[in-house]
Amino acid sequence: MTEKIQQNDLVFLALGSNLGNRMENLRNAIDKLSEFFSIKKMSHVIETKALLLEGSPNSWNIPYMNMIIAGTTNLSADALLSEVKKIEKKLGRNLDAEKWSPRIIDIDIISYYGQEITKEYLTIPHKEIKNRDFLQYLLAEIGYKIPIDIQSNIENYSALGHFVLFPKMVGIVNVTPDSFSDGGHFLDPEKAEKQIRKLISDGATMVDIGGQSTRPGYKEISANEEISRLSKVLEFCSDVDCISIDTFSDDVVSYVINNHPKIKCINVQQQKLQDNTIKLIADHNLKMIIMLTGMDFSFFRRTIAKLEKLGIQQKNIIVDPGIGFGKSKQENVETIKNLNRLRETDCEIMLAHSRKSFISAFSNAKAEDRDIETIAISSFAFDNSAVDYIRVHNVEKHMRFFVAKKLMNKELS
Repeated sequence: MTEKIQQNDLVFLALGSNLGNRMENLRNAIDKLSEFFSIKKMSHVIETKALLLEGSPNSWNIPYMNMIIAGTTNLSADALLSEVKKIEKKLGRNLDAEKWSPRIIDIDIISYYGQEITKEYLTIPHKEIKNRDFLQYLLAEIGYKIPIDIQSNIENYSALGHFVLFPKMVGIVNVTPDSFSDGGHFLDPEKAEKQIRKLISDGATMVDIGGQSTRPGYKEISANEEISRLSKVLEFCSDVDCISIDTFSDDVVSYVINNHPKIKCINVQQQKLQDNTIKLIADHNLKMIIMLTGMDFSFFRRTIAKLEKLGIQQKNIIVDPGIGFGKSKQENVETIKNLNRLRETDCEIMLAHSRKSFISAFSNAKAEDRDIETIAISSFAFDNSAVDYIRVHNVEKHMRFFVAKKLMNKELS
C-alpha cells in the first residue's frame, strides 16, 4: 500500500487560461513546469465565468479553463515564483497587461509546503482562496483541506463545463456525402462550422476535417473537388487554430498550408505523399499524423527515419495504427491490444477507432450508435498508456466519461 501524501508535503499551483486554445495552454504550462516540478496530483479542468471588476470592457468577458496541480519542487517559494513568471511570458502572456484582462496562461502559487509567507509580492496561502469558490472546489478535489472559516458552499458549486486534459481528443468532421458514420451531415459548410466549434467547446484538442471519404469501397474524388469541399469551411473557421486536415492528396496539402496559416496538423497516409510535400509540412512546423496499414515494425522504423530525414521532428509525428484499414475484425482487436509496441519511439500515438466496422464483431449497433463501444475501447487504450490521442466523433460523451473516471481515481485525495 502506497503511503498517503500529506498536504504539507506538497506545493499547490492553480492554472488558468481564457485566450486561444485554452486546453493546450494548460498542457503547455504543465509540460514546462515539469522541468522543475514533480506532479503528484492533478484535478480535472473546469470552465468558469471570468472574474471582472465593475466597468471592465465586455471583450474581457471570456470564460476561463481552470485546474489545480500539486507536487514537489526543490525551488524556494521565491525561486518558484520567478520560474512561473518566466513560463507565463514564454507562453505568450503579457505580464504588463492590465489586471483582470484576458490571458493565455495564469499560474498562481496557492500553497507551499504548508508554510505561511507574507511579502509585498507573494502571499501564501493565496489570499484569494477565501473569495473564489471554484478554487476551493478544485483544491478539495485533490485533498487540500479548506479552512472551515473560509469555506464557501462547495457542495452547491457548479461550473460551466468539466474536462480532462488527457487523453487528448481529436474530433471528426467529414465534409463528404458518403463517410460511413456522418456522411452528408456536414456537407453544408455552415453546419460543418457549427460542428467544429461544438467539438472545440466540448474539449477537443484538434478537429480533423476530411473532404475525401475512405470508407470501404470509397470513390476517390479529384483534388479540386476535395479543395472545394474544404475551402469554404476553412474560411468560416479562419480564427480556429486547432484544425487538422485529413487527406492523401499533395495538392490538397499544398493548398491548405499556403492558404490557411492556422492549420495545425496534416493527417495523411504518408506513403502517398511526395517528398516535397512532406518538406512543406516540416517547413511550417506542423504536426503530421501517419497511418500504419499493418504492424510491420521494420517498415514503421523506416517510415519514421524517412520523415526525420525530410525535416519532420519526432515530437511532431503522431502514429495512427490504422484501425479498419486492410485488417480483419480480429486483427483490429489484436492491434488495439498491442498498441504499446508502438512506444519504442518518441512519437505520440493516436487511436482512430470511432464507430468503425470492426465493432460489429461484438455489437449489433449501427455505425452512428457505436459510441458506447467506442468509449470502452478508448478507456482500455488510455488505461494501458497506449495512446496520447483518441480520434472520435462524439467528444462530449468521451469527456463526460473521462471526467467521471478521473474523479473516481482514489489517488486524487
